[in-house]
Parts: sequence; structure tokens; C-alpha cells
Amino acid sequence: MSVPLPPWATEVFGKQAAAVRVGLGQALRNMQANAQAAQEQADSRTNHTYGSARWQGQYERVQEELRHLPGATPVKPFQFPFELMRVGRGLIYPFSYSKKKLDVRIARIPNESQLVKELFTFAPEPAEVQGMFEFDGFGDSSPAVEVRGGLASLPPDTRLVLVPFVCNASGLLEAYWGVAALGEDLRLQWETDPEPLTLPEAVTSHERLTVIPQQPASADLELTSFDHGAEPTLTLSSRSNVDRQRDVPPLTEAEPVDNQISEDDATH
Repeated sequence: MSVPLPPWATEVFGKQAAAVRVGLGQALRNMQANAQAAQEQADSRTNHTYGSARWQGQYERVQEELRHLPGATPVKPFQFPFELMRVGRGLIYPFSYSKKKLDVRIARIPNESQLVKELFTFAPEPAEVQGMFEFDGFGDSSPAVEVRGGLASLPPDTRLVLVPFVCNASGLLEAYWGVAALGEDLRLQWETDPEPLTLPEAVTSHERLTVIPQQPASADLELTSFDHGAEPTLTLSSRSNVDRQRDVPPLTEAEPVDNQISEDDATH
């Protein structure tokens, strides 16, 4: 049974809303498979390899799944190593908010980076919370955020769509999508309840090494074996009578030649 699309998704993504929802679920599944494969190949005692591959994959796998949709455009934030995808009016931002299951309605953005500040200029305004020491005319006024890079060229009607997910090196546990404002202490203020994404079991692309590289055939081995190659040409010279009388040991190889060019010289 198909799950109806939330109204906000149709408003933001238009006719591509259903394809975006399917693509996001598949992208996160592929992300997890890639990261687990990298961790397995690293054979490391820590999960650093998994974490690095997962962080990279959460952007690159989304781009792979959505880039062929009509109207899909990659957007490169200022000094950010990856591109975010914009489909219709929706700018998609995936992020991990926990390593174990946690109510997404109390999720927090991992850190308040400059990228996060710029992205949330495309999000709804947070509800105002008046502190006990705030009075009219004395409230803190946050400076305007300068939007840079590819984000600066986005149309003003662009809407930030969050894709928070829960995963660890053992598995991908759950994922959601929705629209939210950034409140105090980096907590999200959801416009509506975040919708769960379907995470497929099948993986459509991953980098697990499943084939052993082809080994040389026996005929090739005969050509490359050390005792079947062409014999090297040896240069022989006899010792002088003086060396023989003084019992000077024979030289078995040429004296090394001093290199007159250093590595530093080669760079100039």
C-alpha cells in the first residue's frame, strides 16, 4: 500500500515529490552499504573509516539518485566539499542526528556551522522565545547571515528540506524528511510531524570488493619468473698488478655517484 505524500512535499517538489522520496530512501541505503564496505576493507579497530565514508556518502549518494530527475540541480555551498541537491523548490540537506533510535521531534542539528546558518536562511523563522531577562528594546538582535557560494544564486522561494537519519556502523535504523526551523540550542521546530522515509533492503550501488583481481596465467608467469628472463649483461674488468700486490679487495659494483640535484631544486 502506497503512503500518501505530505502536502508540503507536493508543494515544494511538485510532480517529482514521489520520486524524491523514493530516491532519498535508496540513497541512504546505498550510503550505509558503502560505509560498511569501507569499514570492512579497512579492517580497523575503530569506526573512523565508517564515519568518514558515511559523511561523504550522505551527500554523494543523494546526488546519484536524484540528479536525473527533471529540474534537479546540484548546488555547491561556499567552501563545502560536496554538492547539495535542489529539486523543484526544495534544497535537500541530509544529516545524522543520532547513533541510536531517538525521537526525531526532539532532534538537534549536530553543530552550528556557517553552512548550517546559511542553509537555515531558506527555512521558516523560528518561534520567538522571550527570556526572563529580555525586555522590549533590549533583546538580542542576531546579525544577518551572508549567504555565499552556490547558495547565493538560489531563488528566494527555495525551501530547505531536512533529511535526518539514525545510523551506526551496524546498521541504518530510520530516516525522515520534513521542513523545520532552527530553534534554541540547535533544536528543530518542525512545521509538521517529520515523515518517515521507506528504507529499501536492496542496494543499487556500493563499493564492496567482491571479485579477486585476475591472477596471471601460467604462460605469463613463465615470462615474468626471475629465472626465465634474459640474462643481464655484465661488465668485467681485471685488477691491476699493484692492487693484487697490495691485496686490495675487488670491487663488485660501481661506486655511487653523488646526486647534484636535491628534491628542493626540482621544485623550482
